[in-house]
Formats: sequence, structure tokens, C-alpha cells
Amino acid sequence: MPEPTATRAPHAIIIGGSMAGLFCGVLLRAVGWDVDIYERAGDELASRGAGIATHDELYAAFVAAGIDLRAEMGVESTGRIAFNHAGEVLGECAMPQIMTSWGFVFRFLRARFPDAHYHSGYTFEDLFEDASGIEARFSNGRRARADILIGADGTRSTVRQRLLPEATLDYCGYFAWRGLFDEARVPTAALERVAGRMAFSATPRGHWLGYLVAGPNDDLTPGRRWYNWGWYRRGDEDALRAHLTDADGRHYPLGIPHHRMHPALVDAMRRQAHEELAPPIQRIVEATPNPYIQAIYELASPRMVVGRACLIGDAAFTARPHVGLGVSKAAEDARTLAAALCMPERATALANWEAARLRYGRAALQWGQDLGSYIETGTDDPVRRAKAEYYRRADVLLVETASNEPGRYLDARMQSA
Repeated sequence: MPEPTATRAPHAIIIGGSMAGLFCGVLLRAVGWDVDIYERAGDELASRGAGIATHDELYAAFVAAGIDLRAEMGVESTGRIAFNHAGEVLGECAMPQIMTSWGFVFRFLRARFPDAHYHSGYTFEDLFEDASGIEARFSNGRRARADILIGADGTRSTVRQRLLPEATLDYCGYFAWRGLFDEARVPTAALERVAGRMAFSATPRGHWLGYLVAGPNDDLTPGRRWYNWGWYRRGDEDALRAHLTDADGRHYPLGIPHHRMHPALVDAMRRQAHEELAPPIQRIVEATPNPYIQAIYELASPRMVVGRACLIGDAAFTARPHVGLGVSKAAEDARTLAAALCMPERATALANWEAARLRYGRAALQWGQDLGSYIETGTDDPVRRAKAEYYRRADVLLVETASNEPGRYLDARMQSA
């Protein structure tokens, strides 16, 4: 990748103004780059509230960007607890961790990136590279040039599709019912069993987990927070299509709006909760006003640097959510990319960055596959069956799912890759 001229600051275009794009934008500005972010969506990004687990990589990215961390980044979880269907405790473990929300971190970063350089309503269509730079073209007819272009536009990245069409997004054979709602709606007796901990409920073909996160306006006051939960359920592509189709027969392949979920499917899910989940978890599911569906996909890019373009975050690798690494991985991709772009030998630094992040992405992907192995359709392969039985165990589920020390599980996979 050629160097910019010495008379001006280097300039980056970032496609995607969500978490990965904002991390990258803030970090590059911190080391002297001019940065413009182009985001397809409007203001609705800030309203997202899905729960996320924090890790050291996330905090390291904040520090590298020169951001003073707030003490109250989320709700403190002191450990984990797992129940069987009868409500008996299968296992417990201590695991201090801050559970925050997507919207909380997004708003925290968005406030640190200048409005004049954050462009909403720009749908990326194509890119063109020449000896002097790279150009992005958008559906509104606008064009933008820079020294580099960074694809941070998520799992269904149009930048990746343009650069690496061979990289496919693969359905994993199961989906998750999700809930995010006011904790005040949870019956007191049920909340007392799970508050302050990540809770699990084992089921025959998956598992349920939930925890508290910040509420509206990032409120952390007890009684004003949100409860966030997910229930992984096996389902082939026909079942997934049915769950992404509303009562009028309209199919939403990219995700169905919460209010369009078919009432019969929601009712069936609530009945199954009574059949398979622990009593306090049943109460939480009953109290959820608008449960919705998340299809579980994974993706691995063969490269992360193509000419003057780079891929980061879910645009490069999408691991299954059991690893709890989506935001932290995006933050670390961005932090290490910013560091590489500051090195004197930029081409060498980028090659080294790509090699390291490919190893990390592949390890995260493998870890997610291992953690989800028992939710997939059964197999006659004795090795795969033994793996599935291992990851079904409550003691493994408790300590490995969204672990607060992901390096323990990633390092070995990176070394064996």
C-alpha cells in the first residue's frame, strides 16, 4: 500500500458506522489520520440494545483511543449459575464480568467522533483503486477518495462481497429466540434467583442464558435496567424461514421486525419454555413482551487486506455468539490496524497484522463451532458426538460461554491452526 504524501495527513474512508467502524474511526483519528465514516442506516443504530460481555481487548481499545473509561460501563455480574428443568442448580462458578449493551457502547463511541465526518444514509456500491488512492461509490451518486478504505459494514458486508465474493455466510443450523425488556416486568422471585449473575438453563437441544444490562438512557439503577436473554434452538432452513415470516406471509430474510413475529410461533415458544426451562426462567420468558428471532451464522474471510482495502470486525469474521467476542474482536481489529498503519514500513506491518488477525479470527470461529456443536443436528461421527457431549456439560457451559478470559480458549486454537 503506497504512502500518502508528506504534506498532508493520511485519509481513511470507513464503510460502516456501527461498532467496528466507530472504533476504527476514533482510533485512527487518535494517531493523526483524517477519517470519514459512511453508514447506510440513519439514527436507529443508537437504539440497539443487545447485551454484550466485556473483555480486556475492549478496554485496551478505549485506552489506545485516549478515552477515559467510566467506572460504570455496565452491570456487574459476579458469576454464573445453571439450572435444570426442575429449577435445581446444576452448577455455579465465580466469574466477575461487566455486562453492557450494544447501544451503550455505541453511544459512548459515537459521542467521540465528529458529526461533520460521520455520513448517514450512504449505501456503498463499489470501489475503484489506482496508483494515487481508492475511491468509494455510493447509491446516491456520491463518491469519496482516500488513501485506504476500511470495510466495517458487518456480517453481510458489501465491501467484502465486492472484494472476496468467495467468502460465504453460512447458516449454522439453529437460531435463537431473544428478549430485551424492562427488568421491572420480571417477577421478584425469579429476578432474585438470577440477578447479579449470568444465568443458564439447560434444554435437550440447546440452552438459555440471560443477564442484566443498562436500561433506557444507559440507566444502571436497579429496577430501571433491562434484562437480556437468548434461547438457542435447533432448526433447519425451513424452520428458520417459517420464523422469519409474519402472519401475512411476508418473509424477512435479513431479520424480522420484533412486532411482526408470528403470534402462533411466539405462543409455541412460550409453551416450550414451560416444558424445557427452569421455573424462574419460564417467568422471565412469560414477562417478555416482544421476543424475536436471531439466526445464527458464521463467516470466515480468506484475506483481510486486498490492495488499499481492509476488512475488520464481522465483515471479516463472524463467529457464533457463544464466544461473546463480537464487539471485543472488532475493537482489537481496529486497535491493531491503527497501530500497523502508523508503522514506517506500512506494507510489511499490514501483512503482519493480517496474518495475526486471520489466526485470531479462525480460532474464534473454531471456538464458536465447538461451543455450539451439541445444538447442531446429531451426527454418527464418534469424534463429533464426543465433542458435542463435552460441550453439553453444565460445568463447561458455565465457564466457556462468553468467558471473561477468552485467551485461555483462543490461544490453544491459534497454536494448533
